[in-house]
Amino acid sequence: VGTPPTYSGDADLSAVNAVVASMPPSDRHALVMKSTVPVGTGRSIKRIFGEQGKEGFRYVSCPEFLKEGSAIADFLNPDRVVVGDDGDWAGDAVVELYRPLDAPLVRTDIASAEMVKLAANAFLATKISFINEIANVCEVTDSNVIEVAKGIGLDDRIGPKFLQAGIGFGGSCFPKDVNALKQLAGNSGYHFQLLNAVIEVNELQKRRVIGKLEKHLGTLVGKTVTLLGLAFKPNTDDMREAPSLVLAARLQAAGAQVRAYDPVAEDEARHMMPGIAFADGALDA
Repeated sequence: VGTPPTYSGDADLSAVNAVVASMPPSDRHALVMKSTVPVGTGRSIKRIFGEQGKEGFRYVSCPEFLKEGSAIADFLNPDRVVVGDDGDWAGDAVVELYRPLDAPLVRTDIASAEMVKLAANAFLATKISFINEIANVCEVTDSNVIEVAKGIGLDDRIGPKFLQAGIGFGGSCFPKDVNALKQLAGNSGYHFQLLNAVIEVNELQKRRVIGKLEKHLGTLVGKTVTLLGLAFKPNTDDMREAPSLVLAARLQAAGAQVRAYDPVAEDEARHMMPGIAFADGALDA
């Protein structure tokens, strides 16, 4: 089930809690958590089970690592399978379910499994913000960030993935999970300075585009600007936290007319982007 962010940035666990409350007592079943939840959720759910007379339930944390647009391929060919449990039959059963995939297995405690998911997304988001910062420095030093990314990506300690400079990350996972980890740290009394910077860089990156346009074109009043692609990434119609939402709103506020084309996300985008002219194809746009 979904765990969207609340206004404070914490994960909204109302859907998770609704499922937990609806489960009948049992001593033969386990709840396997695939949703991305804060560290400590498993501990809380096990306590709730005890309060509701459902002590027989077992709990396993088995976070998913699927990318939108390639979920089936990612499921069948995972980088790793993470199973967090109390070392009993429930964890054994989940490990056995995944055995046919012949993937590297990380079997650990529940809290560590929950942290693996948040830490993985936070690190990838950090990598994106890092290369975007490098791109900004490249622009003022006459360097080519594409060549720089190629050069550092060949270092096997770094790798080439998530080194494509652009206008920042979006979607349903990275913004939510980075904020959730920052909030989790803050609620625990730790100030996660690096994640604050990752979030700030990502927000500023979207807005830098407007400054670049005004630098080259002057005023944007009356100009027509086309956005090719609206979803936060290719091969999905997901408009959640898409940078195009910020871009379109800022362009309109600057007096520009915005045209757009996205063959996959148009229906979803129409509900979220009022005043945008949608074209029938890239050339038409």
